[in-house]
Amino acid sequence: MAASDSESIRASADADPLHMLRRARGGGLFDSLVRIYDEFPDTTCENCARCCFESPGIFFVEYLYLLDLLAGLSAARREELLRRALRELLFSWIEPDRSCVFLESSRCIIYERRPLACRLFGLVPRGERDRAEAEARLAARREAQRLGLFGVKVPEAVVRRSLVSCERVRDRRGRPVAVDGDAIAARVAKLDAAVLPRHVVVAEFCFRSLPERVGFAALGGEAVDAMRIQLLRRAQAGETIEALVEVVWRESRGAPVLGASQRRGSTRGRRGTDKS
Repeated sequence: MAASDSESIRASADADPLHMLRRARGGGLFDSLVRIYDEFPDTTCENCARCCFESPGIFFVEYLYLLDLLAGLSAARREELLRRALRELLFSWIEPDRSCVFLESSRCIIYERRPLACRLFGLVPRGERDRAEAEARLAARREAQRLGLFGVKVPEAVVRRSLVSCERVRDRRGRPVAVDGDAIAARVAKLDAAVLPRHVVVAEFCFRSLPERVGFAALGGEAVDAMRIQLLRRAQAGETIEALVEVVWRESRGAPVLGASQRRGSTRGRRGTDKS
């Protein structure tokens, strides 16, 4: 990465998505990512879709890989998926019965491009799984308490819905499978380092979901938390979530992720939280 690029990017949301997409394609990053994916063992499960209860955290190169997919969809289909992403980003803390943006009729519509977190599901040793689930629920409890200070009541079902693994995943012979998830994640992080400064890769790793990356890029990372709190309060006061998503969509000019940098000056305000 050029020094000028490194100095200007404090977070991945600062990066021009079109420019980054071209760099990833031209640099063979998607091919390298697919090679890592292809190393995973062939597995089976009960296809219950419980693991798809929310959009998983993804690396930046995986985000670009999904943007590459979205770019090939019709405008209407892309808008539908991006609206779902905005809804999850802004209202997930009051919607316990939600699912991943890409889950339709208990089927993953991006299965061939599903990110690392999805591929690792069910392949993490039990001890790591239990520890991760406890940490996830503790983090959810703390965030619920923080939101409560701003007048947002988070349902207990949201706090307790964390699920980080599954015991139903088996290889083709019916045996449990385990892989070194940390080692694989480190390899994907190296791909991120080809387009992002090291400090951004370390800070973000795979902690941001597609809705978060889309929202931060389209709305501005610093504005999202304040916007979320205001919208959650409005929803709990009686306004419909559908109407509020429409407000945000309209004010962000459709959250145009593929070219958001060209309109970012007009989308980083907080007009989406104002009464309309």
